[in-house]
Amino acid sequence: MKKHFILLNLVIFFSLFPVISQETEVKKNDFIPQIVNSFLNLNLVFDEGVSYCQLTRIEKLEDRSNFVRETMMAGPFFQLQTVDFSFIDYMFKISAYYPVYSAFNGMKQKSKNMFNYAINAYLGMVYTDTQFGYINLNYSLGLHYMFQVTDEWFMHYVGLGGMVGLQIPLTKGWSIIESNFIAFDNPNLGKNRSIQPFDAAYQFQIDLGVRYSKRCKNSVYVINPKSKQKPAEE
Repeated sequence: MKKHFILLNLVIFFSLFPVISQETEVKKNDFIPQIVNSFLNLNLVFDEGVSYCQLTRIEKLEDRSNFVRETMMAGPFFQLQTVDFSFIDYMFKISAYYPVYSAFNGMKQKSKNMFNYAINAYLGMVYTDTQFGYINLNYSLGLHYMFQVTDEWFMHYVGLGGMVGLQIPLTKGWSIIESNFIAFDNPNLGKNRSIQPFDAAYQFQIDLGVRYSKRCKNSVYVINPKSKQKPAEE
């Protein structure tokens, strides 16, 4: 009885195997052209503006309160993002910062080096959700890196970051961009790791900028009369 049951299952499996293989092959054949077509018709938008960053580094101590170093920085940012990519959109942001305020355990510190600066980079996936007919809410999760020159060290930060922001379309081509970033990093990739390691590092960033695109135009926008706008697709 068991032999007949096993034989019956083998017959069913081998009879269905060509169908399963054919369906898998069709899915693969559909997947590859879709990816190629997405790259051939890739749409990019570019954002630029000003950015503010608040960086915190923490040294944990057992016999006294922790050492907390804070640095407030400001500078320009540049960002590019894909639009209507195959599965999900991607963004890359780069920004440069100059420190405007530093503190150690809440006490203001005067920098010894006027050439302190930081270079920041972020690469992540972006999901966009449209609210109220024209406001786009952007959500992102990705990889974060920062290089910072301090009075003591050349610091390297690597970690994970996230973003929540919005896009307000003003006209067909122009939009206002506001983004809020947070990142948690490993700050011990430079020479400080053997002499002055830090136990934690995190930072907040706020970006305010504009976006202009001739190719990816806004279908609904704020300034021009609504009578001249195309209705938003539901």
